[in-house]
Amino acid sequence: MSTCTADTSAIEALRPQVETMLTTQKMVMLDTIARQFAVTELCAARALPESMRAFAPGTAFDDVWQGLAQWPCATFIMRHGRSVVEIKGRIPGGKHGGGYFNLEHGLPLSGHICSDEVAHICFLSLPFMGLESHSVQFLDAAGAVLFAIYVGREKKALIPEARDGFFALRDAFGKEEI
Repeated sequence: MSTCTADTSAIEALRPQVETMLTTQKMVMLDTIARQFAVTELCAARALPESMRAFAPGTAFDDVWQGLAQWPCATFIMRHGRSVVEIKGRIPGGKHGGGYFNLEHGLPLSGHICSDEVAHICFLSLPFMGLESHSVQFLDAAGAVLFAIYVGREKKALIPEARDGFFALRDAFGKEEI
């Protein structure tokens, strides 16, 4: 599996195939692209049109998370194998301790994130099932998505405050060239 982190020619070769996939398939996600072309999810993200993706370094985790905690509603998604866990609600704040970023208690999402494993953050604008969709994808050094946070919806429509928050984060932090 190619990580495509240093090989821009591999990304350029992949772009037309990804663009075709985007126009011919209704349900495309990063892992769909990655599996189809035997590349990492990071490589798949890099092959998307520039308008659909922007990157921040993993070192921006704290600032990005603080911004996410301001959204009125979001969906936290974590995959393991073929299982997908979704938690909808506010994103809790947190603090570092004991080697983890510990999420505040009292909201549906809780736990401990090993934020040191986050190498890249991708601000992704990738339509899903014909609907506008935006997410923040947290990737490890191998190019795999650790988890993602999607802009929340009400009755299939994006929540405007969360959508605006996504673009504010993308504009503030999505400047890394990888």
